[in-house]
Amino acid sequence: MRFMFDTDESFSFETLRAVGYAVYGGADIGEVMATAARITPGDWDSWHAEWRALADRIAGIADTCAARGHAVSASSAYLRASNYYRTAEFFLRYDPVNDPRVAQTSARAVQTFTAAAEVQTHWTPVEIPYAGIKLKGYYLNVSGTDPGPTLVAHGGYDSTVEELYFAVGEAARRHGWNCLIFEGPGQGAALRIDKLPFRPDWEAVVSPVLDVAVNLPGVDTKRIALLGMSMGGYLAPRAAAFDTRIAACIAYDGVFNFAAALPPVPVIDEVIAQPESAPTSLRWAVLNGLWTMGVRTAQELTDAIARYDLRPVVDRIACPTLVCEAEADQFFKGQPQLLYDALRCPKTLLTFTAAEGAEEHCHEGALTLFHQRMFDWLDETLAS
Repeated sequence: MRFMFDTDESFSFETLRAVGYAVYGGADIGEVMATAARITPGDWDSWHAEWRALADRIAGIADTCAARGHAVSASSAYLRASNYYRTAEFFLRYDPVNDPRVAQTSARAVQTFTAAAEVQTHWTPVEIPYAGIKLKGYYLNVSGTDPGPTLVAHGGYDSTVEELYFAVGEAARRHGWNCLIFEGPGQGAALRIDKLPFRPDWEAVVSPVLDVAVNLPGVDTKRIALLGMSMGGYLAPRAAAFDTRIAACIAYDGVFNFAAALPPVPVIDEVIAQPESAPTSLRWAVLNGLWTMGVRTAQELTDAIARYDLRPVVDRIACPTLVCEAEADQFFKGQPQLLYDALRCPKTLLTFTAAEGAEEHCHEGALTLFHQRMFDWLDETLAS
C-alpha cells in the first residue's frame, strides 16, 4: 500500500504510520494529507521542516485552548502535536547525536504528550529503576484496585513510550486491559538522554519492569501479557524465554533472526560512506542502527545485530505466544513464520493481508483490526 508518496516506500509508510494513530487521537487525516503534499520525496530536511511546522502549529492551538480553560480541547491537540513531533524527528539520522533538531524535536514530543496526560486521570507516569537510571513508563489503569489482566508493552528499533500510547495503550484501555507501556535501552529517553544502546538480552530489561508492574494497583499477577512491537517481536519472546511471570506473549510482528534482514557488509559500508545515494529505507535503517546499537562501522553493526537471534533460546518459551505477520512487511518478511515454526509452546499465527488493508509492517493503517484480533486472543487465552 502506498499512501501519499508513490515513489518513496519509506515516506509512504511513515505517513501511514502517523495518520493511522488518528483512531486513538494521534492525528487528523486532513492535517496529515495537507502536510505530506508539501514534502519532497526522499528529502529528509523537507520531511522534518513540514512535520515540525505542523506540530508547532497544533501545539500552539493546544496552548491557547489550555490558557482559556478548555482542557479537553487542549489535551486533544497536545496528543496530535506529540505524534507530529515524533514523526518530524524520525528521519534525522545523519548525525543524531550532534544535530540539535533531534534533541529539540524529541523533547517537544515528550512535553506535549506530558501536557496531554495532565488531564487524563487514567494515566500514571511510572519510573522503572534500571542500571542506575529510571526508565520511562505510563500505567493506564482500568480495573482500579481490583485485580485485572495487564498488558506490558514496549517498542522496537525506533520506538518511544509516547508512541506506544497510540499503538497499543489506549486500545488496551478500551478493551478493558490495564496497560504498562515503557521504553528501554536503544529507545526514547534511554537512548537520547541516557545514551543507552540496545541490548539483545532483553530479559534484563523486562524483569525490572515486571518487578514494578506486579506492585501496581489492579494488576492480576497471574494475567500479565508482554507485547513487543516491530523489532520488539524479537525482544518480547526473548524476555518470555527467561521470565515465567509472563503469562502470554505477543510478537507484533514476529522477528526470529534480525541479522537475516540486514544487507551484506559492503552494502552497509557504501551507505555509511555515501548515505544520500541510498534509497530512503536502506539509508534510514543503517544510520538508525549505528545510533541505536551504539556502533560506528558496518562490521560492528553486523556483529551487533547478529546477537538478536532467538534460535538459541526459543525452546525455553513456555507461555502461549501470538505471532503476528504482515503480508507485505518491508522489514521482516518471512520472519514471523520462522518464529512460529520454531516455537514449542501453545502458539497462534495471525496473518494480516492486503485484501484487509492491513498488509504493512505492524499493520499500520489497520490498527483497530489488529487490536480486535489481538485482544480477543488475549481475552480467550488469559480468561479469568
